[in-house]
Amino acid sequence: MTVFLGGNGAVRLRRGLRSPLISITDEISPNDINTSLNRLSFDSSADNLLTGDRIEITTTDARGLICFSPSSWSSGAVESSISAYVNVNAVGGLRFFSSFEPAVNNDRSQEYTLASFSDPALAIAFSVRDAKDNSVGDITSYTLNTEREAIDVTALSDKFKRQYSAGIISGSGTIDCVFNYTNVGDRENSLLLIQLIQRVDIGSEVELFLYLTDKDLDINLTTVFYRMEAMITRSGVTVGTDDVIRCTVDFVTVGEIQLLVGAPASYILTEDDDRVIIEQSLDYLLQETDD
Repeated sequence: MTVFLGGNGAVRLRRGLRSPLISITDEISPNDINTSLNRLSFDSSADNLLTGDRIEITTTDARGLICFSPSSWSSGAVESSISAYVNVNAVGGLRFFSSFEPAVNNDRSQEYTLASFSDPALAIAFSVRDAKDNSVGDITSYTLNTEREAIDVTALSDKFKRQYSAGIISGSGTIDCVFNYTNVGDRENSLLLIQLIQRVDIGSEVELFLYLTDKDLDINLTTVFYRMEAMITRSGVTVGTDDVIRCTVDFVTVGEIQLLVGAPASYILTEDDDRVIIEQSLDYLLQETDD
């Protein structure tokens, strides 16, 4: 998959927001498991889960998540929660994997094994929680507009209008891309952008990183990028006889907008100024840093 955007710039995306974490309750019945295909489904999976999502499933049932083989956990015993990446078929059937790349490529040599069980149904709760942001391929351009609301503080006795400009900051933008539904390595494809708006219960919120410099090419480890929590509000597809299929996605910010200058978001620095990529969000690390 080619990442366009010329010599500088990139778009990275983390599926779902760190907070608030939206949890959906459902249940898995014995008939929801197909051991020959090694897939399971539940009522809300087709409307909310996309291939490549990292989901957490928990249960309060004393039996634990008996729909999975004990080999799915390092302890070798059935536990009450599991975190895995999913591959989703056309009817919401799920296969589970330990990492992103085999999930999106449906590499069955690395799938978790499911197990049949008997009644009663297993009550579960699940959420999408991706700890790592990935590059989005086939992006041709993006536009981001930020504005600060001007608050009118004019009093009735004033002869001239007065405004205090320290209002709320909001943002909106557009991402243009060439349509692609294949994955190479750990890069997201542009199909994901137009799929996100289809999430019914979880919503289309994501964490976006819009780079003004390409961090992977920056040997000085200095990068300039916007970080924001955003909601996909519109997606469109253009199909022409004389051009490739193109997609356009509109978004609005739903939380903090930061313009950051410094080390790339998914790296930590070592004492020799080298960089180490992290698989977990920085929220899970305890660090001592010198500014």
